[in-house]
Amino acid sequence: MATTKLGNSKSASKSINYAEKRAIVKSGYNCDIDYAKSNFKQLRMAYDKDDGIQAHTVIQSFKPNEISSEKANEIGLELAKEIAPEHQVAVYTHDDTDHIHNHIIINSVNLEDGKKYQSNAQQREFVKDKNDEICRERGLSVVTEKNASLRYTLAEQHLLEKGQTSWKAELREAINYVKSETNSFEKFKNQLEADFDIEVKLRGKTLSFKHPDRNKFVRGKKLGADYEMEGINRELGREARTQEAGTSFDWNEFERSNQLQSENVRNRTSERADSAENRPISRKYREQQQANEREHQSNDRSNERKQRSVKQQDQELER
Repeated sequence: MATTKLGNSKSASKSINYAEKRAIVKSGYNCDIDYAKSNFKQLRMAYDKDDGIQAHTVIQSFKPNEISSEKANEIGLELAKEIAPEHQVAVYTHDDTDHIHNHIIINSVNLEDGKKYQSNAQQREFVKDKNDEICRERGLSVVTEKNASLRYTLAEQHLLEKGQTSWKAELREAINYVKSETNSFEKFKNQLEADFDIEVKLRGKTLSFKHPDRNKFVRGKKLGADYEMEGINRELGREARTQEAGTSFDWNEFERSNQLQSENVRNRTSERADSAENRPISRKYREQQQANEREHQSNDRSNERKQRSVKQQDQELER
């Protein structure tokens, strides 16, 4: 069984940092895998396209005990060459869950013409088909996923096409952020309410959320499979206890679905009312984005210094 989940990121460095930290095997295409962040950034800067979406991501997961980490990385690299032949791509293989999986990170800018990678519905279907084709050739099983990790209504899709966001998208963002910062369901629930004014309700195995601007709760399954208790349990690879509000989950082990959802939901447009920006749910996003940007800039400067030092040492040796 080999499945794919697609997304994109406004920070290529953050995506690489996360994937590289846990990688046991890594490889690069059209880039030096040890300097992927700086290689990606240099190309984007060369074409003056360092803003907006910086990277596209594919999480490629394999059936437990069906493949080795080395073979998984080879397949990930092969898929990368098929779906992004003129882009820089970094492939990181993880084995920290019950199934081996790849984080495939694609630099948004084309090497040849500087055009940005397009991840539309047609391209996503192409990625899925190519993944299935490669896996079948390798004798691996292929399945069709019944539940979407993210579920968008027609109205949401229209907003995304216009570069706008929705209240459901804001819910997903807040949930993704908080579950990466907490280690128990009680803390998760309390932080969502304290930081984002989002109410959480758990009845049996049904999890629901209420946006501060809405009068009714929405079930997690309406946001996507990743926002249901079953989806969370599946990602963690174990049975989670859901009987009490204080039930503990190790949210930090959960694959950040910021790599799975469209960056379009994160962009705020000029059409958004100024008053909306003053809501707790929006203030927290801006604060977090600013903190992330400062961290990424610091990491990039550190990498550039290291590269200059290595280059100077090489020059001295040549003398």
